[in-house]
Amino acid sequence: MSPVRTILPAPSEIHVGDYVVRRYEISDAPELVRAVTESLSHLSPWMPWAKFEPQSVDQKEDLIRSWSAEWDAGVNFTMGIFLNERVVGGSGLHLRGAENTVEIGYWVHVDFVGKGIATMVSQSLTELAFAIWPEIDIVEIHHDEANIASGKVPQHLGFQHVRTVERIPEAPSESGVGYHWAKARRK
Repeated sequence: MSPVRTILPAPSEIHVGDYVVRRYEISDAPELVRAVTESLSHLSPWMPWAKFEPQSVDQKEDLIRSWSAEWDAGVNFTMGIFLNERVVGGSGLHLRGAENTVEIGYWVHVDFVGKGIATMVSQSLTELAFAIWPEIDIVEIHHDEANIASGKVPQHLGFQHVRTVERIPEAPSESGVGYHWAKARRK
């Protein structure tokens, strides 16, 4: 078994237009419960973690504690997307894949879909990853081929489709065909 990859932690907060993208705090648990519960019918077809929803505030507090431990360990950086302290989505930088690669994930509250939030946040996180981590040469975004909306994000940002992989569907609407997109650091 290979050792767990670690990296210096990301900044705890960045500003993207009107949005604040930041590390979750325990006090965000009720707001996160609200946002996910309101968006469950929108999220459950695509997000494997949605099958564990809805969760209680206590469960979300435990989840935020685990995300915080991963953050402090330099393994994963799970963030909320906030507008006036309201959770309108989530994102993160995740150390998955090759040593020189970081993966961006995202979801958006059902009331905020189509406003370009995932695209703006992914652009900012891509720039951040290249700016603060010299060892990162590639930023990736993965999605199921059937999730057309999610696939528009890397296309709009100029990511290149680098591979298609067969995988076991983990959410009800997934096809089992994963698209992997990548953007390389400019040299």
